[in-house]
Amino acid sequence: MQITSVVNQKGGVGKTSLSVGAAAALAERGRRVLLIDLDPQGHATTEMLGLPEAPPQAPSLAKALTKMWKGPIEELVVPHPRCNIGRGGAFDVIPTSPGMFDLIRRLDQFRVPGWQLARVVQFANYDHIVIDCPPALDVLTNNALAASSGILVPVQPDRTSIRALRLLRDQIRFVEQTVNRAPIPYFGLVPGLYRRPMSHYATAALNELHGFGIPVLSHIPLGVVMNEAAAHGVPVTSFAPETIQAVSFREIAQALDTYAEQRPESPVVPAEHEFVFEDFITEVAEARNTNDNGARKKLYDLLPKRPRPSR
Repeated sequence: MQITSVVNQKGGVGKTSLSVGAAAALAERGRRVLLIDLDPQGHATTEMLGLPEAPPQAPSLAKALTKMWKGPIEELVVPHPRCNIGRGGAFDVIPTSPGMFDLIRRLDQFRVPGWQLARVVQFANYDHIVIDCPPALDVLTNNALAASSGILVPVQPDRTSIRALRLLRDQIRFVEQTVNRAPIPYFGLVPGLYRRPMSHYATAALNELHGFGIPVLSHIPLGVVMNEAAAHGVPVTSFAPETIQAVSFREIAQALDTYAEQRPESPVVPAEHEFVFEDFITEVAEARNTNDNGARKKLYDLLPKRPRPSR
């Protein structure tokens, strides 16, 4: 299973469009694909694919990441019904949920934040997982990076993307050292959100992006077809399969399949052998509620009582 994070802390560079388009193109190739909407704004879920958020009472990604729910990943998954899928393939989604906005604060309370997402998905049965990351270098992005086999970076051909890419490289090195994992490969840069023909300014910026030594994959230029596909809740590969954008997503999917055949080194998820305070409190609270219906509220009431000596 290859896990690809689509990441760039710079907003408005086309992360969600790339995540949805690449995942749909992989499914079209007959691959079993899971798209994870890790962005609390949930644009992949609601705007791009027309799916509802996970209901508050249902299992959700937010609950799984904070261990408030520990069931199988299959219970988090929603199949997308309006996507062209090749023989043997699947296009499933883990949608956003209302608890995602509060998730950063809760994940920061873990002793070693970083491996929570990898533990949630480690037993999933897919060929590819594609993660749509939030536009921030925060604990959610760190979780995606820790779990990743490699990353796709959407960029605009301008100076701000050059600075953002430098900051991203620093963040990736920080995550590698913090969670003690192997170097994270760059599957490629994906230039997009520019008008054709490309201006001299954009051409110069793109040449400078080539200087980073990262593969530059197929471009995704601006086009109203992307908005039209999103309005119908359908990936552009299904909505307008002959457009240049759909063709580009298929070329990117082919590149991801090529990396999968080369079997990039996947991260080794460490065993949870350490004492985790959050788990202890959760288990004790559950035991309390089971035994006394939550009547006792003070922490000392949770401690085992010594038997009274018989008279």
